[in-house]
Amino acid sequence: MKFNLIFISILISEILCAQINEHKYFGTIILENNAPMSFSLDLIEKDGLVSGYSITNHNNENETKSEIQGVYIKEDKSFQLQETQIIYTKSESPLKSFCYIRMNLNLKNRFTKKRLEGVFSGNFLDSISCAKGRVMLVEKSIIEKKIKKIEKKIEKHKKKEQRNEIIETEILKDGDNLNLKWKSKYLTIKIWDANQEDGDKVNLTINSDRILEDFETENKAKKIKYKLTKGQNKVIIEATSLGKSPPNTSRIELIDKNKKYPILTQLDLNKSITIYIEK
Repeated sequence: MKFNLIFISILISEILCAQINEHKYFGTIILENNAPMSFSLDLIEKDGLVSGYSITNHNNENETKSEIQGVYIKEDKSFQLQETQIIYTKSESPLKSFCYIRMNLNLKNRFTKKRLEGVFSGNFLDSISCAKGRVMLVEKSIIEKKIKKIEKKIEKHKKKEQRNEIIETEILKDGDNLNLKWKSKYLTIKIWDANQEDGDKVNLTINSDRILEDFETENKAKKIKYKLTKGQNKVIIEATSLGKSPPNTSRIELIDKNKKYPILTQLDLNKSITIYIEK
């Protein structure tokens, strides 16, 4: 019983002392003709012995996973690795046509980023040379963090687009009406000349309030904020001058929180359009 306890204690001690390190890297192998190929390594290193797998040609019809064996030399932080057999492949080529690569790689830290860099040579099963080139890999965790950042930016952009919904431009002419449902307490309205400034003038009336009178529209937008009443609100835009180039054309943008309603008016003299806003 005493012997068993001593044996178990020694075994536990050895297990605790044995350091197991995981190395996960992704990048490219570059052939002698400068053709790049996606490549990754998933390695486990224990007491200098290395095992794991490589994946070549990620996510295409030739994707291949190979077993890796090798050694890690702590003194110069280098790996000597060899592909030993095919674990799986999507390729329909015969196995004898596969190139098994041998790598000499060095662990490097550049700008706090861990990299594996070095050279490789490849041989067919009959030992005939099939490839040579360079290996350039970075830690997978770095790439995953970058991917997450990009995904967050994309998601943020999508949400922003959803929030800032833009409606197609409505073209309103003499006597036209437009009905809108409104969420905000306020109506923000922008009005400007749709083309060249030519002296177009308008009246803007909201409910019983004359907001603009004989206002000459310019290329620079006039911005107005108006508190709406509960129920129906009426916005009237009337042409009081056709300027030098009839008809009277105005660009109008109605903003309800994150929704924008773009409108183009084309009016004859003293004609108007009406927008009904239901609050």
